[in-house]
Amino acid sequence: MIKQCISIVLVSVLSLFSSSSMAHSGHDHDADVAIIKVSNAQVREFLPATTSSVGYLSIINHSDTVATLTKATIDGLGRVEIHEHSHVDGMMKMQKVESLTINAHQQIDFKPGGYHLMIFEPQEPLKVGQQRKLTLYFSDGNRVFTNAQVVSLASQAEQSQASKQHTHH
Repeated sequence: MIKQCISIVLVSVLSLFSSSSMAHSGHDHDADVAIIKVSNAQVREFLPATTSSVGYLSIINHSDTVATLTKATIDGLGRVEIHEHSHVDGMMKMQKVESLTINAHQQIDFKPGGYHLMIFEPQEPLKVGQQRKLTLYFSDGNRVFTNAQVVSLASQAEQSQASKQHTHH
């Protein structure tokens, strides 16, 4: 009788596993998840007597799925917002963005005059050369972690000038 009960339990357990694996056969969970790569993340040190600074980075969506960035955080900063510059009636305006859609196989560069991170409320001073953990949050629940290099205004200006010269040649 005990052997018969054990046999029934084993058959039940095995059938449970085989039916769940059958339910997932041909179904790839990874196909629904965006593959995001972040590069060149940097934040500028706060200038004397300022209450905000800026961060730049590049985000590439290597998947066939749209990704929607909803939030960013940086260790040691109380608040990080996604912003964009736009031209409205001949004027350059900056506005907060609640979410940013990154299409499949698209790269978005956060740079001067475009998308950027506005950073506020440092809990301790940012020092040039430091690395700060940057976390990007997406609408599907995924998060991407990277390090943002703390840079000076002068080095950011040099990088911006170098990239403009490189694109014009």
